Amino acid sequence: MDDFSEFVPNVRFEQIPIKNLVSNQEYQRNLSETHILRAAEHFDLYQINPVKVSRRNGINYVFNGQHTIEIVALVSRSRETPVWCMVYDDLSYKGEADIFANQLKYTKPLLPYEIFMANIEAGNDQQLLIKNLVESYGLELMNNKMPGGICAVSALEYIYETYDYHVLDRTLRLCIGTWDGDSNAFSANIMKGIAHLIATFGEEMRRNIQRESWSSSH
Repeated sequence: MDDFSEFVPNVRFEQIPIKNLVSNQEYQRNLSETHILRAAEHFDLYQINPVKVSRRNGINYVFNGQHTIEIVALVSRSRETPVWCMVYDDLSYKGEADIFANQLKYTKPLLPYEIFMANIEAGNDQQLLIKNLVESYGLELMNNKMPGGICAVSALEYIYETYDYHVLDRTLRLCIGTWDGDSNAFSANIMKGIAHLIATFGEEMRRNIQRESWSSSH
């Protein structure tokens, strides 16, 4: 029988109350209150990952998941709430720090386009509305900049979330009308800049356009 033990970490899973977990060690980053509040506001039980814990001298040191436990504590309003933990018994302090420092070294983060399209597959309203709006102008969402496409999907989401659907709609119309659909007009910086102008001076811009139209017709 094959021995695959060298490929399987020597851990066990336990539910440990948050009050019995210790984090904020020297090698860890400072807690981000902004991140904790934002994640708590959009709490999703299926997005919680197991917390990695090193048990040294009977103390449960968190070396991966310090934000997770604070988010759960905030949402549940109790530090008695248990979280699933992967418990390691054979790590030293230096070993924990090394794992923490290199945990993302060989991982490939998802691209904004990949996240956007996953949201489409999930049927999430925001991304579906944005996709339908883009396609209503004869454009496509793309992973790379190409004629007839928009690849700055993060900018589209930013405009939708920061302002609203109508500002995004006017932004696309202005980009198309001003640059005749040139794909360079749909860069993140240009679209965000136009959206900011519309949100700030929208009514004034409309009045000026109407006055210019009236003047030219008379």
